[in-house]
Amino acid sequence: MMIMLQVACLGLIVWVVLSEGGARWFEARTQKMSQVATNPTSDHKIDKIELLVRIGAVGVVLLIAVIGYFVAASVFVFILTGVTFAIFRGALAFLDRAAAMGSREGRLERVLKTPEFRKAPLALFFSAPDLNAPDHVRAWADELDQMGLPWFCMTAEIHHFAYFREQGRLAVRIPNFTTSLYHLPDDLRAILYVNNAQPNRKVIKALPELKHTQLLHGDSDKPPSYSPLTKNYDRVFVAGQMAIDRYSRNDVHIPDDRFRIVGRPQVAAIVPSDAKKRDGDVLQIVYMPTWRGFFEDTQFSSLDRADQILETIMELPEKSHVIFKPHPLSYKDPDWPVFKKRIDTALAKRAASGSTGEISPSELTPFDLYNRADVLICDISSVMIDFLYANKPLLTVLPQRFKPEDRANFPSLEACYNVSSDLQNLQAQLEAAVGEDPLEDERARVRAEAFGDLDQEPGAAFKAACQGLVED
Repeated sequence: MMIMLQVACLGLIVWVVLSEGGARWFEARTQKMSQVATNPTSDHKIDKIELLVRIGAVGVVLLIAVIGYFVAASVFVFILTGVTFAIFRGALAFLDRAAAMGSREGRLERVLKTPEFRKAPLALFFSAPDLNAPDHVRAWADELDQMGLPWFCMTAEIHHFAYFREQGRLAVRIPNFTTSLYHLPDDLRAILYVNNAQPNRKVIKALPELKHTQLLHGDSDKPPSYSPLTKNYDRVFVAGQMAIDRYSRNDVHIPDDRFRIVGRPQVAAIVPSDAKKRDGDVLQIVYMPTWRGFFEDTQFSSLDRADQILETIMELPEKSHVIFKPHPLSYKDPDWPVFKKRIDTALAKRAASGSTGEISPSELTPFDLYNRADVLICDISSVMIDFLYANKPLLTVLPQRFKPEDRANFPSLEACYNVSSDLQNLQAQLEAAVGEDPLEDERARVRAEAFGDLDQEPGAAFKAACQGLVED
């Protein structure tokens, strides 16, 4: 009998500890899910009375366990006490969640009235459930920080909001599109967007008095860069005339007065080069394929042939070093493990010329690689446009479904050494690019069309356009 009492008493104590731990985990999760701003003072808090009730409940149960042991209470008393505590503690946790979620709108309204938000004339809205991190925002964050105007992020997804909070970025989470947007500061003049996510249209509809401006996260000849959805915006910031022509060429008719040519401020990180590669140097070749899209019309990737491309580079008679950097979304490709194994094998082969290769270290950004490269190999993507600024040779692998009549829709190809989808001319094109470079003059012409601000410091046109959003 005594042994059974000891077991029941110990079991009750363990049960209380586990129940309390589970409830606290649930409450911590609730607090994270209910966060509305990067300022911790806006977080849901458990009031002192509720906290005392929780502590008291644990104390009462432990007291019952001790008394029950000494008075030799029935085992059923311990079981009933444990079940009652678990139900009570679980109910408190669920009530806390209801209170936290129900208070989000009020807490959001209060935090948006604080000076750090009220003084910001610009906000950036971002939604992309499929992205693990807000890469599209990161592509613009530094440039926005340098424009001299306060701004903050708005996001729909909790994992993106958590990233902004970890990075110390001023941001709010919009939990409800029907009411949250009406709490925005009165001094807000414009909202920026970096993709064409479906929730963007809800924001535009809810706030017709603001200037809604599309930046996109890159400039390329791919369909996302001339999406009909762009017609929804009051302003469209583009890198150059090439981007404006791209919309009209694809029957996406946007009035000219909505466009603002701002260049690509990000290219400030690129050091343009007019110098030829010096004899005796190891040729630096960077290969950056795009990801395999969800749909056929966005399937521009050469990732499935990456091992063949890398092997061809390594077989060049000139000693070279190749750096392979896949698109971040390629890691989510279901075939990535197979591709990765082939790529590793290709890079591990010993080349007769002494050439070497590696997968890019994670700390190297695309712009780091643009500066390092003597030659770039890529697919049709924003990488093409950005690397044009570097004024160095680039090769583009054509999509497998590419037809001669498609060329008119991809004017940036005129600046590139085009590689057929079967890769038969890859070595010849590589040798031309690293040799006489016959496309040098054509590349300069296309570069001028792609970047409409070459006569200014990178970012100056963008800064002026943002200032115009606030002053218009």
